[in-house]
Order: sequence, then C-alpha cells, then structure tokens
Amino acid sequence: MLKEDRPRGTGYWYGYHTSSGQRRKRYLGPDGALTLARLEEMAQALQDSKQEPLQQRLLPISVPTSQADNETVSSTVRQGDRINDSGMIMTRLSPPGLPATLIIRERLLSVMDTALSCPLTLVSASAGWGKTTLLSAWVHRHPQPVAWLSLEELDNDPTRFWASLITALRRWQPEIGERSLPLLAGRSLSTGVIMLLNELVDRNEQPASIVLILDDYHVIDEPSIHASLSIFLKHLPSYLHLIISSRVDPDLPLSRLRVRGQLVEVRDTDLRFTREEAQRFLIEQMGLALEDREVALLEARTEGWIASLHLAALFLQKQSDLSAGVRMLRGNQRFLLDYLREEILASLSQDIQDFLLETSWLNPLSASLCDAVRGREDSAYLLEQVERANLFLHPLSESRQWYRYHALWAQAMQYEARLRLGASALHAFSEKASLWYEQQRMLPEAIEAALACEQFPRAATLIGRFLVPDSFHNAYHLLCSWLKRLPEEELHTQPDLCFQYALALLFTMDRRSPALWVRIEPLLQWAEQGFEAIKQREKLGEASQLHAGLAFFQGDFTQMFALARQAQPLLREESLLYADNLLLRGLASLLAGNIQEAWRQFLEGYRRTKNLENHSSTFIASLWLGEVCLEQGELPRAEHYSWQAHALMDKDSEFARQQLLLETGDLEPFFTSWAYHCLAQLSYERNDLTSAQRYLSQAQAVRAHPEEGVHLLALGAFVEVRLLHAYGETTPALDLLSHWERRTRFSWASRAIRTCRARLQLARGDLSAVEQWAWEKQQADQSHVPEQEAFPLLYQQEEALLLVRLHLAQKKGEAALDELVPWKELAQAQGRKRSVLETLILKALAHAVSQEAPQARTSLLEAVQLAQPENVQRLFLDEGPTMEHLLKTLLPELHEISLISFVRTLLRAFAEEPGARSAKEATLSPEESMPLEPLSDQEQRVLRLLVVGRSNPEIARDLVISVNTVKTHIQSIYRKMNVHNRIEASEVVRRWSLLSSS
Repeated sequence: MLKEDRPRGTGYWYGYHTSSGQRRKRYLGPDGALTLARLEEMAQALQDSKQEPLQQRLLPISVPTSQADNETVSSTVRQGDRINDSGMIMTRLSPPGLPATLIIRERLLSVMDTALSCPLTLVSASAGWGKTTLLSAWVHRHPQPVAWLSLEELDNDPTRFWASLITALRRWQPEIGERSLPLLAGRSLSTGVIMLLNELVDRNEQPASIVLILDDYHVIDEPSIHASLSIFLKHLPSYLHLIISSRVDPDLPLSRLRVRGQLVEVRDTDLRFTREEAQRFLIEQMGLALEDREVALLEARTEGWIASLHLAALFLQKQSDLSAGVRMLRGNQRFLLDYLREEILASLSQDIQDFLLETSWLNPLSASLCDAVRGREDSAYLLEQVERANLFLHPLSESRQWYRYHALWAQAMQYEARLRLGASALHAFSEKASLWYEQQRMLPEAIEAALACEQFPRAATLIGRFLVPDSFHNAYHLLCSWLKRLPEEELHTQPDLCFQYALALLFTMDRRSPALWVRIEPLLQWAEQGFEAIKQREKLGEASQLHAGLAFFQGDFTQMFALARQAQPLLREESLLYADNLLLRGLASLLAGNIQEAWRQFLEGYRRTKNLENHSSTFIASLWLGEVCLEQGELPRAEHYSWQAHALMDKDSEFARQQLLLETGDLEPFFTSWAYHCLAQLSYERNDLTSAQRYLSQAQAVRAHPEEGVHLLALGAFVEVRLLHAYGETTPALDLLSHWERRTRFSWASRAIRTCRARLQLARGDLSAVEQWAWEKQQADQSHVPEQEAFPLLYQQEEALLLVRLHLAQKKGEAALDELVPWKELAQAQGRKRSVLETLILKALAHAVSQEAPQARTSLLEAVQLAQPENVQRLFLDEGPTMEHLLKTLLPELHEISLISFVRTLLRAFAEEPGARSAKEATLSPEESMPLEPLSDQEQRVLRLLVVGRSNPEIARDLVISVNTVKTHIQSIYRKMNVHNRIEASEVVRRWSLLSSS
C-alpha cells in the first residue's frame, strides 16, 4: 500500500500487487475509507485481476469504421473490463444484484413461475415499477438455466442484437451460433435466425428448459429486429422460454399469442405495491413507524409506484412528524424531483454532490469513464459510497464495474447540474467523455458526446472516420440523426459529409416527396462547390450524379440528363456512382429507341449495382431491363424482370433495410408502387384487366396519396387512366389526368399528359379537342424551346401516332400512311417489335379508310402474326370497332390454327368491351365459335392420315407408334376441334383448309 499526495487535500491510498512481472494498482480511498472490510475486498480484487485478460478488440456494431485505420466500433466498454471471447461485456449477461430494500413478492414470483409453460412472458410497465428487480429476484431462486441479456440502444443493429443474444445462450449451450453467427455477420438476417433455430432444435442433448431474458427491450426500435424476433418466437423450441422486460409493448404478435394462450403478461397493475407490500416496505425496510391509515394514504397517493414510494420514504426519513410529512406528499413527479434536488442532494457531502452532478449525463457509467470525465482518480470509491447511500445507483452486474442511475434521479441531477455548473462545464465533461470513447474505439458514443458539447468540427471528423468510404454499407439512418445536428456553417466546409448526408436522406426519405428536394438540393450544391474548389473531379462527378438521381425521382428529366452528362466524364469505372450514371445513359438510349445499346447498358448497370449492394439502383435496372423486353415485344421476359425487382423489396439484409426503409420504419413506397405498376401494364397488354386492376390497387395501397402525380419514366405510368377507359369510365380518367397536370412541375410530364388526354378524347369522338391539341403541338414544335427539342423519340412517336389516329378519324387515309412510313421504318431498323406492331395495326386501319381492303388485310395479318406468340391484345382492342370489323374480315382467310384461335380471342374481347353490342348480337357463327386450339406436329400427322380414311392400326404402323397412343392423339384432336367423329373432323379440315399447306 502507498499513499499518493495530491495538491488539493491530503492524498489517497492505493493498493499494489505484483505477479509474473506485472504490477497491478487499485484505488483504496482517503484515510477514512481504510476499513478492514475495504482492505480485504481490494486484496481479493487484486488477486482476481491477474486472471482477467486485458483485451483491446471489442464487439463491433453493424458498420465498421474507416478502412484506413481498420478500427472496430464497439458498445460502451472500457479497457480492462472483463469481456468474453466474443467481446461481449459480461455485466450484460448477468442479472443485476438485488437491492438491500428488497421485498419478496410471492404473488409475482408465482406468476413468473408460469413462464416455463408459455413461449413468451412479457413484463411491461414504465420506468420505476421494479421490472428488472422482479426478474432478478426470480432468477436468483429459479433452479433452471437462465440466459440473461441487458439490452442497450446500440443493440438496434440487427447483427449486434442477434450476436448478443447468441452470446447469452452460449453460457448454457457453448456450441450455439457456430453456423448462424457467420450468416448474421454476412447480413443474411432471416437465414441466420432460421439457422439459429435449427441449431437449437438439432442439439443431441436438450436441457429440461432454458429461460432467455431480454431486459430493457424498449430501447429496441429497429423494425427488422422486431420482425426477426417474431420469426424466432414463432418457431421457438419447446424447451426454450423467452421473457421480455420493456417500458412499452414490443412490436411482436402479442394478440395472436394471447388468443392462443401462449403469453404470460405482467403489467404495472400487477407490479404496483399492494397495501400489504407497501406496509412491509415502508415499515420493515425503510424503518418508518407509520400507522395503517398513513400507509394507505401514501400507497394511494403514489398509486403503488415503487420508485415514487421509495422517494417518498426517503423524504419521510428526514421528517420529525411523519403524519405531517405524509400529508405534505402529493405523489407527483415534480414534487419528487424537487425533493431529490433540495433535500437529498443538499444533505450529501460536497464531494458526493459534485460527483453526482458531473456524472449524471453518463449512461452507463464506470469508474474509469468517470475518472476521465472528472479529471480525478477517486471515482471507484465515490461510486461505492453512492451505492451504499442508496442514491439510486444500480450496478449492472455482481462485479459492479458498470452502473446506471435511476431515470428520475438522473433527470433531477441533470437539471441541477445545468443550474450549478453551467453549460460550459457540462460541455467540458462531454468533451472529455468523447475523447475517452474515442480512445476505446467507441466511435458512436464519441460522436454523440462531441455533439452534446457542440464540438461540431470534432464531431464531423469522427463521423468521417465512422463512414465506410466508397461503399453503400453505411448506417444511413444513424448518419441522418447525427448530421442533422451539425450547423450549416460546419456542413459548408465538409463537402464529403454533405454528399453522404444527401445520400443518406435519399435512402431514408420518400424519394418522390417535394420535401426531399428542399432538404437535399442545398447539400448537393455545397458538395459540388466544395469538390470543385479543391479540384476533386471524381467527387464532383459523384455529387453531380447523385444530383441527377434526385432529379429522376422528382421528375425533372431535363435536369436529370443534363447532370448525368456533366458527371459522365468525371467518373471512373471504379467510382461509387458510375453504375448509376450508366443506367441513366441506358435510359437515354431507350428513349431514343436504341434498345440494343440500352439493354447492354442496363445489364452492365444491374451487375455493377448488385455487386455494390446498391439495392435501389439494382431495382431500377431490373425494371428498365423489363421495359426493354416490352419494347422488344417479349412480355414474359418483361414480367420476369418486374418480379425480380419486386423480390428486391423483400430482401432481408441490413444493407437493404438501410437503403429502402424510411425514417418512419415503413418501406419506401416508390419502388413497390413502380413494380406493381409494371405488372399492371403487362397484364393490361394481355387484356387481363382483372389482374391489372389488382396490381394497380396494390400499387396505390403502398402510397399515402396515390393520386398525387404520375412519374413519366416509370413503366405503366398511365395504366390507371387506360384501365379506367377500358372499363368505360373515360370521364374519371380525364379528370385524373387534369389533376395530375395541375400538380406537375416539369414540361415533359405535362406534354405526355396532354397527349394521353387527347388519345382518350379521340376514342370518345371529341375531334375538336384533339384538333386543338394538334394545333398546340404544332405551335410548340415551331417555337424551338430547348426542353421541347429534347423531348425523347419514343414520346415523339406517341404524339406522331396520335396524329395518325386523328387523320384516320378525319378519313384521311393517305395522310395517315405518309405519317406512318418513317416511324415504321425506324422501329424496324431499331428492332422495336412492339412499335412495329402498333404501326402495322395503324397501317391496316389507314388502308381500310382508303378502301384498300387487300392491303389492309395484309398489314393486319402481319400484325396478328407478330402479336400472337406474346398474346398482345390491347393494341388491337384500343383501336375500337373498325379494328373489330377488320379482324372479322381477316378470319376466313386464316389457315393456321394458332392464328385463328388468337383472332377469335380478340373478337370475343371486343364483344365484352364497354359499349359493345349485346351478347346475343355479338354471338359468333358456328364456324367462328369453334374452339380451335393449336395442334402439335404429331397431332397434325395423325389428323392427315385420319381424314384420308386410315384405320387406327394403319396410323400406328405408318407413324411407328402404338395403337393406344393413336387413340390418345385422336381424342386430343377431337377435343381441340370441337368434333365427335372422323366425319366432323374431315369437314372442319375441308372448310378451313387446315392441311392444304402441308
């Protein structure tokens, strides 16, 4: 033992222990603290310390720090604290020690005993109701294995949460997690949880029961943790029982468990002291000689709230007249807080007061952290004195290395600290705490402390170190919570942080919301100005590209393409946003009709964004690949890419959650809505209106205001309007277009909306309105406005084909043909089969208007042959009765069964269109109504021999098949041709010349 002198005071005693060449030192306190019990305690601590490994590497949370210095971000631990081999603080894995004033509450302990009969026990009440004390008391007398985990705010990272839970279980099942932990570390959350369940079930020797306790679950607000824990709970092995303690009800399927009798609940109504318990506490534990009526009054005024009753008891201990003291109590928090400050704090020694005020901001707190903040080395002794004085300090483990203050007590101390010490002193404490956290490589805590003391340059530097550079693997929600607290003048000087803040906002806000533009636009401007000033061309390119991405979501396509072109020469292929720029170049190619180049760019962009785990851009790439397939006339492939994109929204990984979840915890609505719009458009193309309406309803359900506007470059943007028109509700469709136009801010969308409206007006015969649209378009084309000159080719084609339809309505067939020729030739040259199909349909109608029936049927036959393999129907149906008549004239000239069946399908669909003639009038002739299906090649060979009179054995011999197989083919032929014998089959073949070309 040695005494070290101090400039202020008489000095302090320290104990030393040397073993294996290493000397260990422990603080003993001033002269008055050197009791025999204190010396024996420190001697044992020094002896035990030689067995405790000093570990530097601590448990990481989800986002690593800068790769340059290879740091690991940890939770609140200090160097020298006992941690296990995974970096978990051991104090979190043990129940807190029992208070000296503990009242054994048999009625509650009996309720807790039923935890072994249910999968879940929930102890839910606000602060100060004794939840943790109840659980700790129950654990101390419970004979079965208990895995305890005290949760903290940093456990909101899903990987950290499950790793901590597994570490708790490993105290009883050491092998648990060998297979699931690598999956969880790899961000495969659902797969990792399922593997953990399998590990729990697959054990050869299962214990009678294990209880897993999650204390303070209210600190968890991450939706993905709630979802994954729900899965875990649903499939919990029978021997494992979960107990959750929380201040609020967790977001778990409690109702379902309650109905099934699988939930035990302990709430504040259960936890509050009864009259008898209050009496025992006040009289036996607190030593207050109160009468029964005074206990009843006190119990009523505190409503059995344990913390309040405890504070009231401390107040009464200072009163000479207990009855008068009871009457003075009001049982409200304000009075109790005032009492804490004015009575309890004032009665303490100055050293203790100073210590409480200086450390009231720390949660949790340890001796070394307090020493660092206070600039002294007596915190271990003072913590011991505070605990012994029952000053609302709760040890977090039996080792008493980490503590926390009761919430009400901390609140009172913080208020008093602001009054006594002032803001500057509190800032100094936070500054020291930040430095301590940084030394322990605990960057999140260091950042929080730096922000608390308003050391904004330091906070910015720490945030920069926390970021994973050139990656989408960042905790964007956490970044937003930090960066929004930096003042603008600080952000002005930090272009990298401005860029990351803009990216984080893009990932965590509704991308279509105008509020996003307001928040991100200045950040991007500051980033671009800063990068340009320091000549960082690549960073400038990334900022411009991110700006272009924002413009895409907001619908400003002119600015989007301008910014993308500006960014392109500045970006290297290794740049973070190079793939996003590639996707916008692909979009420009698609809108220009260059679908082969667009396909190449989209496919490369998809591969790059997927490798980077940029989920939102991967989603966009997938949908745009589908749009290329649609333009190529390949509907099944387009549908495949739409579902592929939709699946990305369900991807269960930490990075997906960081990029696709909003601040509210809800899924970003734009992407899901877009995917459903694509599926609705593809169903509409096939005339599957029921499916189209279902997908559209699902798209609208994910947006708070689905009628607010239309995104022009999202496939299926106008499908809602077209679907309304297809159902005969043209007026509501026009009203919706007018609403969209009023809310549209940019010229491209306004121009496309006017074209769509003119198409509907033409369909219902309002020629004057369409002629007005054509005149306005001509005037705009002649004005040479740059935005209009930049209007993309595919939208120009939409306008040109509407002019063709106007010519047809005006009976100007030759003018329509002249307008069609260049568009048809361009579409053929570019391989755009859907556009070719549409021009062929219009060409047939133009020939019909010009009384050129043979040419009309020739063009229509080409269109039918092109549309039939992909079952494209609406391009025919949307042209109305004239197309129906042309198809009827074409039907007798068709010989291929597949084409006949397709045309018949179209004619049936025409008969079901709104405004079509009655079902009786629309009934087809017997020849037309014959349900023909395509025959296979073998069936056609059988049919050829059948109609020339060959018997079944002869057909079998000629085709080298069995007689039974011949019979099977004949039955299939009869069914497809809707006949019953050879004679009827021969008549159908003769009538339609089905075998004449073979």
